[in-house]
Parts: sequence; C-alpha cells; structure tokens
Amino acid sequence: MYFGSVKFFKHLIIGIIILAILIPTSLCVVSGLENKKKDKEITDLKAQISELKLSSDPSFDTAEGLFELYKNIEDKEGFLKLLSEYDSDLYESFVKNIPASGDNVIPAVTSTPETDVPEEFITTSSEPEPSDSPYAALYPELYCDTTADVVYNQDMDHVYLTFDDGPSQYTESILHYLDKYNLKATFFVVPSGSEDCNRLLKRIAEGGHTIGVHSATHVYTEIYASVEAYLNDFKIAYDRIYEATGVKCELFRFPGGSINDFNEETRDEIIAEMTRRGFVYFDWNVDSNDAGGATWTEMYVNVLEQVANTNRAVVLMHDHNNGYNTVLVLEDIIKALLEDGRGYKIDKLTPTVKPIQF
Repeated sequence: MYFGSVKFFKHLIIGIIILAILIPTSLCVVSGLENKKKDKEITDLKAQISELKLSSDPSFDTAEGLFELYKNIEDKEGFLKLLSEYDSDLYESFVKNIPASGDNVIPAVTSTPETDVPEEFITTSSEPEPSDSPYAALYPELYCDTTADVVYNQDMDHVYLTFDDGPSQYTESILHYLDKYNLKATFFVVPSGSEDCNRLLKRIAEGGHTIGVHSATHVYTEIYASVEAYLNDFKIAYDRIYEATGVKCELFRFPGGSINDFNEETRDEIIAEMTRRGFVYFDWNVDSNDAGGATWTEMYVNVLEQVANTNRAVVLMHDHNNGYNTVLVLEDIIKALLEDGRGYKIDKLTPTVKPIQF
C-alpha cells in the first residue's frame, strides 16, 4: 500500500518543504507588487500635488483643484499626512488658506493630547465679552447659546433648500412636498404676529424644519439705517417666532443678502454685532430666481445647473404670496435631485453647517 508507506511519508515531507518555501516566497512577491503599486500611487499623488502647488494667495481654481484631489481619495487622513510630509508649506496653505467659499469644505488637522487623531472641519470662534460692544446695552438678553468650537458637518453633495419671506398662502403646499419625500428644509421668515402666521410657524417647527429670522418688516431703508435699527427689527421677529413656536432662532438671513445696495455703510458693524451675539447668517450659492419672476422652466434649470456646479448647495427660493411657480416646480426639483446619480442629500441648515456667506 502506498498510503502509510515510507514512500508516502517521503513525498509528504517533500510536499511540506516545497509549500514552506513557496508560500513565503509568494507572499513576498505579492507584498512586493503591492508595495510597488503603493509607491507608484504615492509618486503619482506627489506629482499631482506638485502641479497644484498653492501660492501664498491661492486662486479659487487652484484651491478647488487640490480639494477635488483630496475629496476623491479614500484615505483622507493618509492624504493629509503625506501632504504635510511632502511639503509643509503646501499643507499649511491647504488646511488654512483655501478661500472659505460655499463650494469648499475646508479640512483641518489638529492633535489632541488624548487621541492625537486628526479632527476635520473644525472652526474656532470666541465670543467677546458683552462690554466690548457699544451695543451691549441694547437687548442684553438677545444672545444665542453657542460654543466656542463648532465642528462642521462633512456635507459634500448636500443640498439645503431655503425659503425666504414666509409664511404665505403657499407655505402648506411647500410643507406638503417636503413631507411627501420626508425632507427637511429651512425657512427664513418674516413673522407678522397674526394668528394665521403663528399657526403656520408652528406647523413648520412641528415638521422638524429649521426656522431662521429674516426680518420683521423687510423694509430695507429702515432696517439697514443703523445697527440699532437692525437689532430693533431682528428682536421683533425673534420674539414673534419664539412666542408662536417656542423656538429660539440661531440662524438668520439678511433681507437682500449680506451684501446689498442698502447696507453698504452699516453691514460690517451689523455682521460684527450679530456674530458677537452668537447668531449665524446664511447667504446662498444657488439662486432659483423665483423672486425675479422666473418661469417653471427657468427655475428648474437654474437650480439643477447651479447645484451641479458646486460641492454643497444652499438654494434660495421664496415662500411668498407670488410664489405660485415655486410651488409648481418644487416637487420636480426634489425628484430630479433625489434621482441624480451624484447621490444628493437634501437637508436643513443648522449651526453645524458651514455657512455660505457673500
């Protein structure tokens, strides 16, 4: 019999020896190939980084190019480490000096004594003492509870639908479409204090949407006349929202946006004072132009084309009594975004969303 014979055991021993040689050798070959592949990837990455090297005052296009490289790499921590080792000046430019436009999410890497793990999307702001402001005595209770360090969401390919000027006769229709697709949005409101307005504000709040202050009067010449005038208007709107919903607003949007023809002389002081009080303002980087009288087709094209050209989108739409076309096109825009292969996520604004500001 061959099985159990001396010949069998000789062959068995020879086979084991051959395997003992082949297996480590094969592993070494595979490891070598993997290392070679990794070395090539690193070399290619360094070459791409070199081509995108930033100046001390990087252009938007250059910053965007490096960010595109960053966002498409799976091992982001490894990318940042390689970038810092390859060129520390370039690394510093990338994490600190990329323009904070709405189209970029700026990564930052810091080390903590506890973990020494990179922390992304961190901004630090410190609120001055109230006595630092000449407006501290005006509405001393009008402050927003914010922390010194805000960790922003990683929200690539997010779309934030925002509706200004409501509530209106179309608010319930807007809420209907949002509810239909289980979506949350943001309403920057102009509360009148009426019973019907309060009812609609309450519906918005109960639907889980974000409510922000837009204005009490929306009369540009009055609210932008001075910092005091702006605070007076803001306080009225803030109180009306709180009385109707119990919500203490943290976000706001300037009527006409933070840069407009009416606030040139007062905008910097107003922004400084509102920021000191902890409130966060949002402009937009996608404009449906519904306020300009855009048709259904124009609104549809405006939103989808502009969203496609940005990394994260804050969409300006309106909830006012002339908003018939906005309601007509809203569901079609929502469906197109949800069905897009880019995988957009539609969500509401919060203090942890990095603001888009003019």
